Amino acid sequence: MKHLVITCFLVFLGACSAPSFVSDAQPVPFTSTTPDHFELPARFALARVVYGRTRAAGVEEAKLWADLANRTESLGSFAPLVVADSSYGYSSMKNLVETARAQGYNYLLSVRMFPGAGSADVSLLHVGSGGVMATAQAVSASGGQHGFWGGQIRNPARLERATLKIAQATAPIVEEMLRGAARRQK
Repeated sequence: MKHLVITCFLVFLGACSAPSFVSDAQPVPFTSTTPDHFELPARFALARVVYGRTRAAGVEEAKLWADLANRTESLGSFAPLVVADSSYGYSSMKNLVETARAQGYNYLLSVRMFPGAGSADVSLLHVGSGGVMATAQAVSASGGQHGFWGGQIRNPARLERATLKIAQATAPIVEEMLRGAARRQK
């Protein structure tokens, strides 16, 4: 089931932009400082992190992210960041940036979801320097959900419902963040 969800998410996001391959991408230059402006159009990687690990979105949430990528396609291409959880364990920001750099992305859009609080922290990072270019926070109007005895939600279907509510609150904020990046270019 997990592989089916991952495949659906990749298909939805892959349909949003022209096909591009890592070998086609120009190498990402390493810099010591984060630039003041964005270089658009660019290649954006989307890292969705839940409970400290990158996780594939459910079908409904994948549609939401694909729709967002369609609305902001003038900024560049969007694709999910492919991370092997077994090799990294918990997804630290440093590991995500290094993975995005190795895969030839220009920017990393990190969405860290907290189902217990019903919120998400969004960060837009420059992959070359690893520096933060913009941040935002989104809170679901329905609040958070906890698992049995107040812990993490273990049931995948229940976790998908909780993260979908968070994603619905997060998508407009991410879109505004990206549009703000485009306005800073002018």
